[in-house]
Amino acid sequence: MKSTLSTTYRSLNSEMSRLTGRLEDLRNQAATGKKLIKPSDDPSAIRPVLSARSQIRATDRFITSLANAGDRLSNQDSYLDEVENLMVQAKEVTLYAINGSLSDQDLHTLADDIKHIKTMMLGAANAQVGGQYIFGGYKEDALPFVRDGEVMAYAGDSNIKRLEASPGEYVQTNLPGNELFLGQTDLDGDGVMQTTGYDLFSMLTDLERSIRGEAGQVYNGNEVLPTPTIGYADSASNNYTPVLMDGGAPPSQILDNNGDSVPLVHAGKPISMQLVLKDNGDRMTIAEYSQKYAITVNDIGGSDISMSTAPMYLHANGDIPAFNTAGTPILAYTANDGTPAAISLLNSDDSPLQLRTVPDLQTMLTDLENGADQVRSKRGLMGNNAARLENSKFHLEGVRIDLRQILSRYEDVDILHILTEIVNTETAFEGALKVTGQVSRLSILDYM
Repeated sequence: MKSTLSTTYRSLNSEMSRLTGRLEDLRNQAATGKKLIKPSDDPSAIRPVLSARSQIRATDRFITSLANAGDRLSNQDSYLDEVENLMVQAKEVTLYAINGSLSDQDLHTLADDIKHIKTMMLGAANAQVGGQYIFGGYKEDALPFVRDGEVMAYAGDSNIKRLEASPGEYVQTNLPGNELFLGQTDLDGDGVMQTTGYDLFSMLTDLERSIRGEAGQVYNGNEVLPTPTIGYADSASNNYTPVLMDGGAPPSQILDNNGDSVPLVHAGKPISMQLVLKDNGDRMTIAEYSQKYAITVNDIGGSDISMSTAPMYLHANGDIPAFNTAGTPILAYTANDGTPAAISLLNSDDSPLQLRTVPDLQTMLTDLENGADQVRSKRGLMGNNAARLENSKFHLEGVRIDLRQILSRYEDVDILHILTEIVNTETAFEGALKVTGQVSRLSILDYM
């Protein structure tokens, strides 16, 4: 094949363009540290690179969620530690109060200490982290516990948050306040609480009263019974008649005006009614409660009163009381003559009835230890969950390192190799320039 000067020039120009482009690519790679700058650099690597980047982003989000949940559990544990210490302090005060040599003034001082412990307990129950209440269930923006006289009404819910710590494994990351402080759990998910533990607030209230020497009495809030405001009614006339304490019967027994014994107990315990409150602290109606939890509320005769605008009440253990046709909570029983009757569970001012027997101090010691064990059990559960989240976070951090290594294999350059390539290419480029310069001096006139 015959070669001409124009062919030689085209070949030299092509080679110099190639070397110039190669040098530009190598210098870009050296400057960025990346060998995959545009898809055309390595089309086969695009799919694994995009996949690795997507997995890294997802892993980063997962690690952030685990870290936030871990921080929240750590803060929660601090308050659980405080609650446990308060229960221990209450037990220490009780042991001191059992000392028979203490004066009445000393006992009242110790009772004031218990009252202060209860106030501190309420502060821990309404604790916030980042502006959110940690013991309110899903209701993080509403005050979980509202004081209603000596009773603590729970305005949160029993919903549990769970975070996927690993594929298919979900870890509980919150602790509803009613479960920890009131010993109540929604076992069947119908919105009605069942007693599964101890009411720490009621326990401290009983302890304060017991230290003050009020053991063996029945109370209506702060008011010692009997009073003319507690009424007995029959289901027919709905007329309320004052009742009196039976001095020879247990404190949970009362007498109607005919002298018949009427038990004021629910599930074997003295009555302790609680209003159901909304997030803003207002009373929730029967209709609102029925709609919220998708349940039917009937009166004592079996008629549906789910649309009633009367206030909704629950027993202290979360059970729904019996209601009369007006939506007033009642305790139904059978009178001595066999006729059905009922006792109103409201005071004359429509406040919920609170009747409590006060245990002696020796009994309270056992109750306090059981209450402390309840806190320790919940704290241990949440501590184990925190450890599981930390292990998952540690594992995902290792996965992220592996993914970045995969990504690096496709994207990152070997800087020593690139610098060597730059030197070799520059040498080749200089050689091409020199050859081009020699060829450009050739002329047919030199041979004439």
